[in-house]
Amino acid sequence: MDHRSTVSQPSSAQPASFVSSKLHPAGQQPTATPDGARPLKPVEIDCDQAIFTSQKSPMGEGYRIVAASSGIRPDEKAEITRRSPSHGALTSDSPQSEGMLAYPLPSGRYCVCHCRYDGAEHTARGGQRVRTHAAILDPKDFRKFDNNPFSVDQALARVPVEAARAFNPTMGRLHLKATDPYTPPRHIANSKGPSAFLKVIRSLIGEERCILASVPEARPTLQWAMMMIPLSMRAKRSFSVGVKFSLTRNLTTTIIHQDLERVHQMVAGQSIQWRDVTADTPVRQDLFAEWINFVGCRADQSRLSEVAKLTNQMTELSTQISLARIARLSLDRDAADTHEMDVLVTLQNEYNKFAARDDLESKLTEDIRQFVGQRIADVEEAMREAEELASQNEETVKSGPSRI
Repeated sequence: MDHRSTVSQPSSAQPASFVSSKLHPAGQQPTATPDGARPLKPVEIDCDQAIFTSQKSPMGEGYRIVAASSGIRPDEKAEITRRSPSHGALTSDSPQSEGMLAYPLPSGRYCVCHCRYDGAEHTARGGQRVRTHAAILDPKDFRKFDNNPFSVDQALARVPVEAARAFNPTMGRLHLKATDPYTPPRHIANSKGPSAFLKVIRSLIGEERCILASVPEARPTLQWAMMMIPLSMRAKRSFSVGVKFSLTRNLTTTIIHQDLERVHQMVAGQSIQWRDVTADTPVRQDLFAEWINFVGCRADQSRLSEVAKLTNQMTELSTQISLARIARLSLDRDAADTHEMDVLVTLQNEYNKFAARDDLESKLTEDIRQFVGQRIADVEEAMREAEELASQNEETVKSGPSRI
């Protein structure tokens, strides 16, 4: 294991204790058991909100912000207006269609928008009117949702339509509550599931703009993929799901399922990556390869929840080197689940001199040291008992009755 120094900085936060993997008999790999529902910790916050839609009023008509709480700044309103979808911008014509936008604001806050149809369009264009309900979160409130916009969108979708249809120019702050449990997407257990999931993670962890085509179970997949990247990265990413692609939105990740050929032509020549996650192409192997491979290993073992616990502790700047170090530490902890003394001694010697670079590495390192020390003591005790038993058997044979 290469423990060369990294460029990651020590974290000033105190992360939660690392949850070690369960013990397994020597020579066996950890058994793949379902992650099960990961309960979203109860979250209740009050935040600023805005409604963007088409409405006739004495002030005019057409798509614009028709209501907003008093705490929203003018530059935030301008950004919401620029990015919000207007007539015909949802990807489906079904009255039940929903879309989602999420992006950081220049002010430092984060905006999550839930988009849906809300009755007939009042102008001559006809069709269905799109209504966008925006929640604007301060960093500390977004952190309560683990900086995961898909968890915020889940809570926004539950706000009654009537409560979000208050088309007065001013409105109060929004009370958001999230308690729903959520589980890993079902497709991860399929033969091609982990590959598609890893391609989504690879796209999110990079900073380049990209189009993700044909993402299976898009929202739960994106929700879990976000949990596989460091907490410090999540609040810097922007997304859309269920909303037609637009170059002017300038999002880091756009998820589409329709009009693939048209969108592919639109981004030709642009600095935007195109990735169909269901295509038979391998996950890109680059600077983040070790971390992506580690997540793939945990997916195969049905241990993605453990990765989420790690990434939620990564509050400081994370790099490909620091992520690779955390992956290796975690895999070395798995390697310690053995009764092979040479492996244990190697790990003990290595980690007695290992210099951790931040709080998370320190906790993982201490976990390895304690476990290896205990496992060596157990193996030595078992060897002593075996020697004593062999000695007793030898004495029994020597003192036994002679044959006549």
